[in-house]
Amino acid sequence: MIIKLDDAVGFILTKTLRNLNLLFNQEFSPSGITSEQWCLVKRLDEQDGISIKELTLGVGKDQANVTRILAILEQRGFVQRSPHPNDGRSSLVYLTGAGKELAARLNPIDERIQAIAVDGLSEEEVQFLRRTLAKLSHNADKHLKR
Repeated sequence: MIIKLDDAVGFILTKTLRNLNLLFNQEFSPSGITSEQWCLVKRLDEQDGISIKELTLGVGKDQANVTRILAILEQRGFVQRSPHPNDGRSSLVYLTGAGKELAARLNPIDERIQAIAVDGLSEEEVQFLRRTLAKLSHNADKHLKR
């Protein structure tokens, strides 16, 4: 049986992700932050002072992309890099005071967008969705050629 495009899980996820990214970018644009930049700021707000490698893993992006986004955030004064005390080849990334203020200002917007995304779903449905998406991600990840 051939799956119709509108029934394909990948198509549905791509369409959903595109709409959520548009919503994030629309809501964050007055602050001059993109959804990609917010992802790094949010991770650092949760786990400050981590290596670029840890940050890369924590946001699920490639290191070149993370490094590029960090350079923008650093230039805007939201993050700073410091030498790693135990590894001279790497650095740790921290939110600056301005970065912490940005996170505090944008966290309520992030929470509102999350609420919009799961509007009409019960807590059980949200938990089921998270588990299901994690399984889909895991399934795709184990078949990636790296």
